[in-house]
Formats: sequence, C-alpha cells, structure tokens
Amino acid sequence: MKNSMTLIKNPYTIGRPVYAPEYLFGRETIVSFIQEQLTSRAKVTVLHGQRRIGITSCINYISRSVSVDGFMFVPLSLEGKYHNSLDEILYDFARDIVDWLGISRSTITIPSQEDIKAKPRRFTRIFFKQIYNRLEGKNIVLLLDEFDVLWDDSCSEINPFIKFLTSIINREKKLFIVLFLGRRGNSLEFIGNLFGGKVSHEELGLLNKSDTENLITEVAEGILEYKPEAIEKIWELAGGHPYYTQLLCFSLFQQARNLDRWNVTRQDIEGIIDESLEKGEAAFLSTIEVLSARQKLILYAVAEAQKEATKSSKSNIVNPLVILERHHGKLTKKMKEELTKAAEHLVDLKFLQQIGEQKLGKNVTPIYKVKIELFRLWLLHKLSLETEIEKVNELFPQKSFFGKIWNISLGRWMRPHND
Repeated sequence: MKNSMTLIKNPYTIGRPVYAPEYLFGRETIVSFIQEQLTSRAKVTVLHGQRRIGITSCINYISRSVSVDGFMFVPLSLEGKYHNSLDEILYDFARDIVDWLGISRSTITIPSQEDIKAKPRRFTRIFFKQIYNRLEGKNIVLLLDEFDVLWDDSCSEINPFIKFLTSIINREKKLFIVLFLGRRGNSLEFIGNLFGGKVSHEELGLLNKSDTENLITEVAEGILEYKPEAIEKIWELAGGHPYYTQLLCFSLFQQARNLDRWNVTRQDIEGIIDESLEKGEAAFLSTIEVLSARQKLILYAVAEAQKEATKSSKSNIVNPLVILERHHGKLTKKMKEELTKAAEHLVDLKFLQQIGEQKLGKNVTPIYKVKIELFRLWLLHKLSLETEIEKVNELFPQKSFFGKIWNISLGRWMRPHND
C-alpha cells in the first residue's frame, strides 16, 4: 500500500500559468505600478519581459485579485491572431469580454462579423456603449497579452487592429489598455510612436533571492523540506527566474515522491538537472524564438566560452568573438561590429551579463556570461556551436554565416528575426 504522501499532487506549476494569487511571488511593484498608472488616468501602459517570465500569470493575478476604484479589468489574448482580420479579432474579443464580465450573451447585442467588417466603429458605438452601461460608471481596462505578435521587427505595415486601437483610445474616455510584450527590441519606441508620445512601461523581471526562496518553500510547505544549501543551489541555477525555479522544484517533487524521501539536499538537485532540461524544452525554445540569428549565435558562443573556462582553473572566460574566430576563421570588421551590437542587445534583454573586459590587440572588448545558468546548460545540451558552423561552411564554403545562410541553418527549428 502506498504512503499517502506519495499520492499528493505536484504543487509546482510548469507549462501553464499560475492562477492562485498566493503562489505568485515578487510582483508587488508591478501591481503598484498599474494602480498608479490608472489612478493618474494613463490611457496606455506597457509591461514587458522575456517569454516564460510569468506575464500571463501576472495578467491572471491582476484581472482576478487587483482592485482599483472605478476600474474593471478584462484579460484578452492576441496569441495566434497575427493573420486574423480586424472583424475576426473584434468579434472574438466582444464575446470574451461578455463572458469575462458574466453577462449573458442573450441580454446584449454583439455586432456580427459582417457588421464589424462593414463599419468597425460599431464595435464601440454599439457594443462598448452597452458594456459601459452594465458597468454602472466604471472604466474598462483591457489587459492585452501577446500584443507584440501583431507586428514583425521591420514594422513595415501597421496591423489593422493596432490602427483601430490607436484611433479609439483617446476618444473612448472610459477605455484604458495595458499592453503586455514578450520581447523588447524596438517595441517600446514603436508603441510610443503609435500612441503619440512616451508610454510608461515597467519590466516584469527576475525575482530577488528572498522572493525566490518563498516560491521554493511556500508552494510545497509542509510537504518538502529544503536544506539551505539546496535552496542556494536552485538560486545558482535559476537566478530568480520564476519558471526555471518552478521547473527544478517540479522535478525535485517528482523525485521525492518516487523515492518517498521528502528532504531535499544539494545532491538531489544535481540528479534532476538533465531531466529538467528535457521537461523545459518547449519553454527554452520559446524564450529564444524572438531572437535574431546573430543574437542566437552570440548566445551559443558565450555559453561555449564559459564551458571552456570551467575546464581549467587557469582559464578565463573570453570574448565570444574569439570563440567564433576559433571555429569559423577570421571575422571581417563588419561581422565583428554586427555581432558586438547583437551582444549588447542581449545584455539589454537580460540574456547576457557583462562581467569584465579583455584586451584583444589594440582594443578592449567586453566579456560576458549567460545570465541564467540553467539556460546556459540547455544551450550546451541542445546545440553544438562547432557543428552548426560546420554545417554552414559545408553548404556555403565561400559565403558568410549571416543573412539567409545562417537563417537556413538555425531557422530550421527557430523562426529568425532581424536584429
């Protein structure tokens, strides 16, 4: 007969958003920021962060648990709607809004797709007017998840839904929007231009050490007992990233249940790293799919530089360009400039951290490390830098690994973007 402890459901969450507000840690500043923005009547607010950093969980928390006098939150997602027409998006959103607010569809007029297609303004004049009346004077705040799926990096053509939103936001006095972005790039500048000026924004970033410890211990309180050195090891690997922290803890809980041993040591964590890398495959991939080919290449090169530095106590981490020249051959000045720019962008995106400088010839160049150790281990586990460059050289021996060539190599499993 099984011990009752072995039947307990895994309390850690991977692969789906967090819905229980008591399990969302370290987001108090985000909530305060949203409250301040709405109190000051800011029509457009932006929250941004890496993929899998907890954006959707934060939306769930705000929409279900946060209260601001005179405002009602409605979460909406634009995921998968890049190719949808304006009438499709507005019609879907109208039904989602009604359902979220608990209004019977039979008691409200939702314009048909044909009506919206003919006159998009009917969405506000007919539908929103009814919603405002139902809210009895309250304002409506649309929490728009995955807003940045509506444009590509070139921003060459404005999506019809974005055009519609910018045309109504200042006219609709009771309408406010919070835009959630899963990448940064030139997004903030782009959004500022769209909405006619500087837009206030806040980063949904990594947790501090205290919040990370709370996430580790409180979710499984009374079930798992963590030794202090085990908590420290999780912090070293996950670096405050909420998803990666949960990923490790999820595997640790499974291991504890299988062994019926509920005290977690540092050694236990060493035993579940490979399993966690496999479990988190989809998350790791989605995290970097918004990066350009150059940025991915730099990431792999930095991961490789760190790997080489750990082989010998005398070795130091070197600039990623040194690693690339070692594998590929001499880089042109233009290649170096473009790759250096990609590295700087990765620092801005919090994928890399500059940890020092190195003298190369007459120049002093920065050296980096991958900010999250578990992510670096996945890069090394999943891909060989040397193999990837060799593939490019075999197919196109006389050409650079940039542009189409490198995109062909890496793009077979990741959609490339421009820097």
